[in-house]
Amino acid sequence: MKTRTLTRATVLAGAPLLALTLLNAPAHADELPESVDGAGLLARIEAPTTKTADGPVWSPTATGFAATPTAELPEGTTGGADGRLVVADDAAELAEYAALEEPLTILVKGSLDVEPFGSQIRVASDKTIAGAGRDAELVGGGLFLDKVSNVIVRNLTFRDSYVPGDWDGKSEDNDNDGIRVDTSDHVWIDHNEFTRLGDGLVDVRKDSTAVTLSWNHFHDHNKTVGVGWTKNVVTTITMHHNHFANTYQRNASIDNVAAGHLYNNWFEGQAHYGTMSRGAAQLVIESSVYENGEDAIVAKDPESRVESRGNTFTNIRGRKDSTGTTFDPRAFYSYTPDATGDVIAILDSGSGPLGKEETVGKQVTVALDGTGDYASVVAAVGAATRAKHPVEIIVSPGVYREIVRVWPDADGVTIRSSTGNAADVVITYDLAAGQAKFYGGTWGHTGSPVLSVLADDVTLRDITIENAYDEAVNGSSQALALRTRPTAPSSMVCGCSETRTRTWSTRYRRPSSRGSG
Repeated sequence: MKTRTLTRATVLAGAPLLALTLLNAPAHADELPESVDGAGLLARIEAPTTKTADGPVWSPTATGFAATPTAELPEGTTGGADGRLVVADDAAELAEYAALEEPLTILVKGSLDVEPFGSQIRVASDKTIAGAGRDAELVGGGLFLDKVSNVIVRNLTFRDSYVPGDWDGKSEDNDNDGIRVDTSDHVWIDHNEFTRLGDGLVDVRKDSTAVTLSWNHFHDHNKTVGVGWTKNVVTTITMHHNHFANTYQRNASIDNVAAGHLYNNWFEGQAHYGTMSRGAAQLVIESSVYENGEDAIVAKDPESRVESRGNTFTNIRGRKDSTGTTFDPRAFYSYTPDATGDVIAILDSGSGPLGKEETVGKQVTVALDGTGDYASVVAAVGAATRAKHPVEIIVSPGVYREIVRVWPDADGVTIRSSTGNAADVVITYDLAAGQAKFYGGTWGHTGSPVLSVLADDVTLRDITIENAYDEAVNGSSQALALRTRPTAPSSMVCGCSETRTRTWSTRYRRPSSRGSG
């Protein structure tokens, strides 16, 4: 690995100190590859100085539980601030640096393909891993923090380790996450994007402590953030200013944590449940926005506790649990929640990697063989929801086992088969209205449909929508293939509650009001 030495003056001449503090990086660069202009690279990641009531959008130091001091880390999580600054141009180089037993700030340059597909790069203690510029990403894999301390991950995109057809995340070939944190402490995961990955987007497991997830954008996935995996009630975690969009469940699922603090998060489009307290978890959820979904806040078990403070709920059906006082987050660190009414605007502009912009074509493709723009209908619909124009989704032949929601703001979307033959494209799942959820209650007529249309002017053409619920095995129950919210009954072409399998080629319009039905 060829390197050249840069002096502190050389680096700072082309990169203001703000760019270094953005990364929590050392104010020097001992070694950088010959092919990289280190000063210019840092200059391209200079952050805006935007502030909210809670502090800078790009904080120079860790926040939440990750900021709490110990004898070994008197300043809380600092990552690789005491070590060298290096640049990784490919995944192998990143893995080599990440494994070193020394403090390092590792800048990730460009798009890195992780091999083998679905694998995770192991990260040692005292590391900052940060994207250099808006295009830094790990594709097809993630990071694994196992029994380590003092790690920062910032300004990166983690995407596309999803196994086509494995929406449930059960593939034996890919049980990996975007970031997995096991039995580790002082971890700060900040301003990243996570989408279309193998199992979970982020999992914090096995008695990890002093963890903060802040200003991340999670979208278009089934199992989003899981916390727990032991019976010990020791984990401490903060989740603030994160944006969850079109994320079916685990937003987050928090099991047996001693103190879990969630504030100023934006949850939009959770078709199973939003945030869950499990086991003996103690949660405070405050000043957050939940919109368009089911069971926003759930206390699952007899000892599960969740204190809900000043949250807003729009178009939410089902549970919004609050069991009473749990703990005081200010006993651990200082914070000032932004006003709930400001959360959407703040996160719409401030969450995710710096300057990251998504480009969605007017026509996108879905294919199970990996040749499409997306490997699931769910991901394509999520992209259409964020597009500023109507999107036509063309689906290649195959059986897509998914639960699809066409959320409000996906107006004008079309979903059609590529062949014009409805038998070639099947969207299927097997939930029934009377079937019990694992945390109590039943799926009902809003949770059980395979596909629900909640946007205006949606066209479904030449596809089969199938609810494969087996009454003979599981008992009699209504099993909906398609649910719509029409402006008036006359606009419905057929009653979707009357069938379990139907081929569709029609247009729907949802009501203009956003009620909770």
